[in-house]
Amino acid sequence: MAPVGRMHVVPSGFLYAGRFDDVTNQRQSAVLYLALNADAFEVQTADTRFATSALFVGPGVRKRIRAKDSPVVSIDISPTHRAFPTFARGHPAARAWPRAHFAALQDTLMAFREWRLAPAEADRLYEQAVDLAAARLPAAGPLDPRVREVMRRLRGQHGLSTQELAEAVNLSKDWLVHLFQREVGIPLRRYEQTLKLQAAAAYLRRGVSLTEVAAIAGFSDSSHFSKLWKQHFGFPPQRSFMGEELFVDPMSSLPCVRASTDGLDTLVPTG
Repeated sequence: MAPVGRMHVVPSGFLYAGRFDDVTNQRQSAVLYLALNADAFEVQTADTRFATSALFVGPGVRKRIRAKDSPVVSIDISPTHRAFPTFARGHPAARAWPRAHFAALQDTLMAFREWRLAPAEADRLYEQAVDLAAARLPAAGPLDPRVREVMRRLRGQHGLSTQELAEAVNLSKDWLVHLFQREVGIPLRRYEQTLKLQAAAAYLRRGVSLTEVAAIAGFSDSSHFSKLWKQHFGFPPQRSFMGEELFVDPMSSLPCVRASTDGLDTLVPTG
C-alpha cells in the first residue's frame, strides 16, 4: 500500500504533504494548511467550519481535517521555532488565507510530495514557507530575557519545577506562569511537553521501542507519551515510528541527543 503522505521533521516543526482522510488534533504549534491544487479541503473547529484551500490555525485549537481525495500540505511551526511568537501572540483562532500568497512555493511543495525533493532542500522549503506565512502577520518583538533563560534551562534539563524555574530568574511562580504565557503564547508546561515530543521525534524509524523513547524523552510512561503524541499529531505514535502508512524522511543527525554520565542517551531539543 502506498504511503498516505510524506513527513519531513525539522528541529522546530515539520512539513507534511499527503492525504488527511479524517484527522483530529490539538497541537501547541501554529499550523498552516495548503491545498496542492485548487480543490478545497474541510476543517472543523469548535465553532467554525471552513471549506478552503489555505488555512492558518493558531496554537491550541482543536480541529478536524478532511481532505481524502486531494493532497494537502501541513506546515507545523513549533513553540521552539524562532518565528513562533509572531504566529501565537494574539492570533489563536483559525482563519482562511489566500492560497495565492504561497503561489511561489507550489511547484516545490508538489516536488516534495512526489519525493523529488531531497531532505536538505525540504529543510529550506520549510523555512521559506514559514517566512512567507509570517510576512502576513505583524512582527513580534523580542522575548523577555527572563523567558529566554527559562527556555534555555528547559532545553538543558528535564523535570525542573515551575518553582525552580521562577527562582532562577528571580520571579514568583505565578508571575513566571503569567509572563511566559504572555510572551510565548502558550502555557509554560505546554512548552515543556513540546520539547519532549520533539525529543521523541528524533527517534522516528530508528528501531527504538516506544517504551524506550518515552523514557529517554522524559515522559512518565509510554501511555502518557502515546496520549500526547496522538493529541498533537492526530494519530498514534506506532503509525509514525513503525507503520508503513506514513513515509518519514530519515533525519541526517540527532540534534536533540547528547550522552549522559550514566551511559544512556538523554534527548535535549536544541531548536
